[in-house]
Amino acid sequence: MPSRSFHAYMLLIAAAGHGLLIWLSVALWLSQEWRQRQIAPLLPLAVVGFFLALSILAGMQPVRMPGRGGANTTVGFAVDFACLIIFGPVLGSWIVVLSDTVLLWRSPWLRRVFNNGMLVLSFTGACWVYQALGGRYVFWDRLLFDRSVPFAKMALPLAAGAVADFTFPTILVSIAMALWERRSALGLWTISFRWVVPRSLALAPFGLLMAMVYQAEGLGLFAVALLLVPLIGARFAFKGAMDMLEVHRQTVYALSNALWAYDSYTRTHSESVTRYALQLGTELGLSAARLEVLEWAGRLHDIGKVHRDWDRIIRKPGKPSSQEWEVIRQHPVEGGRLAEKMEFLPHTQGEVAKIVRAHHERLDGSGYPDGYSGNTISLEARILAVADAFEAMTASRAYHRQRSVEDAIAELSRCAGSQFDAQVVDALVALAARGELEVAASDQPGAAPAADSVGGKG
Repeated sequence: MPSRSFHAYMLLIAAAGHGLLIWLSVALWLSQEWRQRQIAPLLPLAVVGFFLALSILAGMQPVRMPGRGGANTTVGFAVDFACLIIFGPVLGSWIVVLSDTVLLWRSPWLRRVFNNGMLVLSFTGACWVYQALGGRYVFWDRLLFDRSVPFAKMALPLAAGAVADFTFPTILVSIAMALWERRSALGLWTISFRWVVPRSLALAPFGLLMAMVYQAEGLGLFAVALLLVPLIGARFAFKGAMDMLEVHRQTVYALSNALWAYDSYTRTHSESVTRYALQLGTELGLSAARLEVLEWAGRLHDIGKVHRDWDRIIRKPGKPSSQEWEVIRQHPVEGGRLAEKMEFLPHTQGEVAKIVRAHHERLDGSGYPDGYSGNTISLEARILAVADAFEAMTASRAYHRQRSVEDAIAELSRCAGSQFDAQVVDALVALAARGELEVAASDQPGAAPAADSVGGKG
């Protein structure tokens, strides 16, 4: 359930944004320049209506970004940036607000009013950054002063305006997300918008080109409309790339689930281990980006058990033989190799494979496959080791009875400092004490081994 602070923040942003838009609109209507020029309302309304239509068209069919909590993006940023350069805070704000209202007309009322307020505040703030650094607005320079904007001399305000136009709304949205999820706003911004940053800012030159074409004599609105064609093409190309990434993600999901598909008792193992690992990572303050890496490592940590000899071992009651242990000890190696081939998110840079390979290392150096010890084992791998062992002990297995949460924690605490990281075990204890540890009951007793227990199989 969302907190009171979340609703208060949403309403505050909505009220501040709408109030600012009304104040700016009245101030423009009463301004001396407007009255002296006796501007016909139809002229600005026609131009505003044209760019409003462009904004709506460009904002249709958003593309979903990959990653945990991935955001949506469109090519509409190019039109929004063009509106900033051309119209400034008042008319530009009306365009982005009306466009957003049309595009989100089916959304809940709180989201709509928050989005409108957020867009006014962020767009106006970006305009002030642009203007404070010497930026000028094409529409008003032509209408009020009969002059052109020298874009060649405005590199700094243009760059700063583009960055501000992207950054301000994403910050306000991240704060709302943080209040909803009760997590770090910076972490949520990183995980939700890092894919969008380069792609949105890469659209800024299109917005600048729209403004330059609009200002050029003999071109005007028709030429601006033609620029939608490459923008729409860019949208479809980007959508195709994101679809390929999503297919890759779903393939990883399918592979991690297929490993246990033949065994109804153990098919939820990777999901449970991943859930415990993410809870522990959050408790230990891992950034959102590191949590994403940990999630994939959790899903793939046992993918090495696709080894042809594993089926016979995993279904055998009792402890494995020395030859079977050799097979068992190879699954982190095989898993690391497979995970490395499956990685597709550039920011992971092989980290998932390293964690998968190291999730059976022990703090005292007696683990496998490489015998790493202490801090040479990544924190994510130490977290995964605790999550994996906890799941193994609290789920029913053919070679041991199912343990209670209290017994499992006692066993982990006993091995803390030698097999497991004491800090990670303490985090598990804290989660359990607060009643926040989401432990799933086993489907049935007598299940085959699926995880890596203390002194158990693989």
